[in-house]
Amino acid sequence: MEQTSVRRKWANWKFISFIVILIAIFVKFYVLDEHDENATVIVALDLPQVAMRNELEVAAILGKGQLLSFYTDEKAGCEKCPRISYRDGKVEIIYINDIADQIRLNKLADYPFENRSILGLLNLNENIVPNVDEDGVKTWDNYQKYTQISAFSKSGDLDYILVKSKSE
Repeated sequence: MEQTSVRRKWANWKFISFIVILIAIFVKFYVLDEHDENATVIVALDLPQVAMRNELEVAAILGKGQLLSFYTDEKAGCEKCPRISYRDGKVEIIYINDIADQIRLNKLADYPFENRSILGLLNLNENIVPNVDEDGVKTWDNYQKYTQISAFSKSGDLDYILVKSKSE
């Protein structure tokens, strides 16, 4: 008689184990996010070394730039501010009041449109949830010492990142 009860208990445990495994598989594939939190992040621009620096300091970090045009913005107090391109158009910087204020990082279609990836490209380690996360736009207001960081998506992939260091 003891033999049948041991077999029955063993069968119950096998059934319970099977159910637990099915639940674990469901959670793995349908509940958890796909990205890997421990994956290495590629830095495309070391923002803390570039933002709020003058043209000579930025040129020492990014190499020689090419003047694209002049930018005018009354709100930012800029009448004829230089817009300079670096690294074959990958980085564009507008110098307002002689500092690198508006920084645009282009040609990012190879990267996913995820918070960790976006902030990692700028060498920013603090993973903060964006203030705005809507269709193709993510915006962080007052992230550390920067006024605004905005990322834009085109067809699910990252298109470009715009950083405003001091201007609004």
